[in-house]
Amino acid sequence: MNKTMFKGLLATAVIVALTGCNDSNDDVSTFNLRIAHINDTHSSFDPSSLDFTAQVNSEDMSIRTSAGGYPRVATALKNARTMAADANKPFLALHGGDAFQGSLYFNVLKGAGNATLLREMGLDAMAIGNHEFDLGDGPFIEFANKVNFPILAANLDASADSQMSGVTNIKPYIIKEYGDVKVGVFGLVLEDMKSISSPGDDLAFNGEVETAQATVDALQEMGVDKIVMVSHIGLDRDIRIAESVNGVDVIVGGHSHTLLGDFTNIGNGQGSNIAGYAEMVTNPNGTTKTCIVQAGAIAQAIGQADVTFEEGDVKTCQGNNTLLIDNDFIHKYDGENREPLIEADQSAAEAFVGEQNNIAITEEDALLRRIIDIDYKPLIEEFEGKVIGQVFDANDPVDTGMLDHVRQPGVKRNGASLPVTGSEAGAHVAESMVWKLNQQGYGVDMAITNTGGVRNDIKSDADGNLTAGYVIGSLLYFSNELAIVELKGSDVTQLLEDTINYSLTTSSGSFPTFANIQFTFNGKAVVGEQIEDLKVCPNGVVAGNCADIVPETAYKISTNAYIAGGKDGYDIFDTKKLSPVIKSGFIDNESMIEYVEALTMAGKKLEEIPTGLTFIAPTSFEAKLDNPVVKAQDNQ
Repeated sequence: MNKTMFKGLLATAVIVALTGCNDSNDDVSTFNLRIAHINDTHSSFDPSSLDFTAQVNSEDMSIRTSAGGYPRVATALKNARTMAADANKPFLALHGGDAFQGSLYFNVLKGAGNATLLREMGLDAMAIGNHEFDLGDGPFIEFANKVNFPILAANLDASADSQMSGVTNIKPYIIKEYGDVKVGVFGLVLEDMKSISSPGDDLAFNGEVETAQATVDALQEMGVDKIVMVSHIGLDRDIRIAESVNGVDVIVGGHSHTLLGDFTNIGNGQGSNIAGYAEMVTNPNGTTKTCIVQAGAIAQAIGQADVTFEEGDVKTCQGNNTLLIDNDFIHKYDGENREPLIEADQSAAEAFVGEQNNIAITEEDALLRRIIDIDYKPLIEEFEGKVIGQVFDANDPVDTGMLDHVRQPGVKRNGASLPVTGSEAGAHVAESMVWKLNQQGYGVDMAITNTGGVRNDIKSDADGNLTAGYVIGSLLYFSNELAIVELKGSDVTQLLEDTINYSLTTSSGSFPTFANIQFTFNGKAVVGEQIEDLKVCPNGVVAGNCADIVPETAYKISTNAYIAGGKDGYDIFDTKKLSPVIKSGFIDNESMIEYVEALTMAGKKLEEIPTGLTFIAPTSFEAKLDNPVVKAQDNQ
């Protein structure tokens, strides 16, 4: 992995300067291109919190600050373009998809807020993310018609869809011209889009590898030999493209939320165990290489890479991701309560940040902040204020007001990596499904849902409260309908094994989270025998009156309507159901709110409950596990 350095100018804006780049072009066969990129911004108009470690007076200090948000990203992208122009360097600004979903802003504004704000960022192109189709084709088409940059997807076939085929701003590729040099940029979206989102029935999504090679070949026939792919297929599949396709010079990725790079200097470890930033992957011809980059998620970072081409092939690719932060630093001086830094520590912490290459204090863009505060915030304030309860995790001395969420045990996404038990937040979401439906007399035996539908930790706000707005806008923002599927016990066992293995190999969000069952998944056992000691617990795992599942007994399972249709690896819900799926009409986030309110009325807080899972990772998955374990003191 090649690295260069980003520097942040304190209290002003991030000014990105890559060192060691030769912009002279004495050899006409050499071409230098600078790419700035973001992905999976998920309607994160406002900043989110970020913890990092700074050297303050020769001591490590744990600091929490505000990070990212659309106005900060806008500043960074604009400054990156200005710096490139000043250096007379060709420049591209790309978005790796998934602008939709993720916050109350999206719940209220749908795609309109994203269209308005992204228009101001100077993007050259964006890939289509799976969440762009969550509300069907209509809101996405409106978004595409409003933005001032093309949206790319070479493997989307909209020819049979009369409405989508008429959207001229959705293209397979574009060709950017820099003098007499042409750079092709094409998009690639998930070939299995229909299994994880809700695109129109008449849309088709073609194979990723085949489409990538065909598109490269077509561009090369047009005389374009410098080719960038902006993708929304995830890091694993980006690597597969690089290993399987000749001629893709750079892949700007998204979907897997991977903040590539080494962040050990600020106490945040490596972004990925399988790739670094600007990872160079050898193509199948054995000679050329593809540079792969990705910039995390929720608008916290911007990536920037300088790419040097010689004779049309990538010679060097250098750069890094930069976390965009405020200087509102707070620290637990007393070990319990976070307080603003004292003046001397603040100065030392700011100086430390200024010396790093991957974190920068960055001002917000004034125009975007004004649009958000004046036009959008009043529309969502009514959702944000309703207090429904409090969160308390006695096992976590670091974040007692938070129940951590992970998609896969042992792989950090938001908080702890929870390598044995899986998601603390998911356990309560599943429990709320059972509670709600049984309050209505459905008599469900258990809940099994996908961790990808749980979008965040469950956590208190600054005042120690859990609000309805957080549940709707951050925890369960898809607003899925609760459904009931009936399966035999043997098929429940098979469903659990299938979805876990599907998650470990194909789609991280398909990993199940559940209520009223407990079992061990032994990934080292032979396939077909990996679910061990599966028991049904009618009153919840914590009650302890569990009994072995009966293979021929019919069980009613609460889930969400999306995966009840067999999507995201849950084929058995569709193929083995004993009766038609029952759609309850109740929405998951509303049910979660009522569940928390019921606990509050009973004088209880939302506390950690047993997940029911004991996870033993397959040998093939062990390389992806966090090492060391994140928040080890909370992995119980």
